[in-house]
Amino acid sequence: MTKGPDKKMFLVLAAGLLALLLCAARLESKEGLGLISGYILFALNFLFLMKIYGGLVTVMQTGKSSARLKTGLLVGSAIKFLGLIAALYALIVLYQLPGLFIAIGSLVSLFLLTTLLVLSYLKTYSSSSAS
Repeated sequence: MTKGPDKKMFLVLAAGLLALLLCAARLESKEGLGLISGYILFALNFLFLMKIYGGLVTVMQTGKSSARLKTGLLVGSAIKFLGLIAALYALIVLYQLPGLFIAIGSLVSLFLLTTLLVLSYLKTYSSSSAS
């Protein structure tokens, strides 16, 4: 099972995806696909970043890193960077999806995840200052 914040994050991402699927049903085919693909692409990008920075925080806290962790960070960073560029190229150039709708989908994902993280931070901040 996943931890509490991860569970909330997946629930928020699923709710956002459901809302965008309803919106995409009212749009034309390419615009709807662009909206959904932008949302999914940048949600996956965020999840990759979360894993990469989780590994970096572990290294900073312990001061030690294994060869496996270093390799994982390198490969994860490369996949994240090159994968994002390749996916955007494929969506915009190969599949000819509208970039505006991909950007809107990514902004919705960014807004939802940022709101969740800010609310989570404020919740921990208020509980620590109340003590």
